Amino acid sequence: MTIGGAALVLGWLGISTATMISGNVASDAAIAAKTAELAQMQTQIAAMKSDSSAMKGAVATRAAALEARQAFLAQLLLPKRDLTKLAAMLPRGGTTEDARDLVMPQQNAMLEPFRKLESQQLAFVGKATDAANARLRDTQTLVRSLGLDPDRLVAQSSFGTGGPYIPVSAPDDAEPRFKDLFLSWKKLEALESAMAAVPAFMPVKNFNYTSGFGIRYDPFNGNTAMHAGLDMSGSMGEPIYAAASGTVVTAGRANGYGNLIELDHGRGLATRYGHLSQIAVYGGQRVKQGEMIGRMGSTGRSTGTHLHFEVRIDGHAVNPRPYLNASTYMLAAQSRVSGPTTDEAQGLMTRVSASFGG
Repeated sequence: MTIGGAALVLGWLGISTATMISGNVASDAAIAAKTAELAQMQTQIAAMKSDSSAMKGAVATRAAALEARQAFLAQLLLPKRDLTKLAAMLPRGGTTEDARDLVMPQQNAMLEPFRKLESQQLAFVGKATDAANARLRDTQTLVRSLGLDPDRLVAQSSFGTGGPYIPVSAPDDAEPRFKDLFLSWKKLEALESAMAAVPAFMPVKNFNYTSGFGIRYDPFNGNTAMHAGLDMSGSMGEPIYAAASGTVVTAGRANGYGNLIELDHGRGLATRYGHLSQIAVYGGQRVKQGEMIGRMGSTGRSTGTHLHFEVRIDGHAVNPRPYLNASTYMLAAQSRVSGPTTDEAQGLMTRVSASFGG
């Protein structure tokens, strides 16, 4: 509109100047003055065109920034995220708030709708970051309650994995708030992925506790002795399930354990299932959490039908009771998705998409 108005003024000025020349109405001085005015107008038009290009550039830059943020948040919402790809998609530079004083008043007016949408994006980013940090703290507390060090659990390599080390980091020039969001969810996802090795599935459904972990009187000779697991009594042939996914290390007769299965879950964690009447797996087999691996019995050094269940960290037996008590919470933590899949997030995605025509 500005350029069009200027063109009309220029056209009128050209006609007026031609009339004055043809009719000899004006003096040479007047003609010179109009010629100078015409030259000045042409300079103003060139400046207006330049300003218009700058305005278009500012709007295009803001639109591109909003779309980049939308693409990043959409990737973050996926149930399965590629952290390397997500890091590469991190928005770069600053926000429109940072650039408010660097544009002309008319540019500020044109950019205002973009700023409103950006404010919604940043508000969501702040809430998502706070939610990630809160869930990370809760998950760390849960892991510590099991006698595990969250940092060590994450640092230890998963069982049966390998390949070159490819670190995933955020670019230095990434927008600070989006960078904080990425790093928070990265930490949370790393811990929740590591928790897959924690034995959280109840190894037997129908049982009664008959003997706990620790020092007890031996049922055979009456002397005090260390009991390295929990005894869970039930019916002969009751199905026994893998407490976590892992690899079968032992599947056979093992002294006082009778028929024993030992599973290695990686990250220094292992479980043992003793006194079985039947073994349904073999050495080296990969099993999934909750998969049936055998049946309850009374083989070995046993006074009756029960499961002897052990949890071991780096080869040392620990009390399995906290793991079983926290089973419901642990299974929920293992299964939940790390991304902030909320109605608010989906609504934000819809609004951003609509602003660019879908």
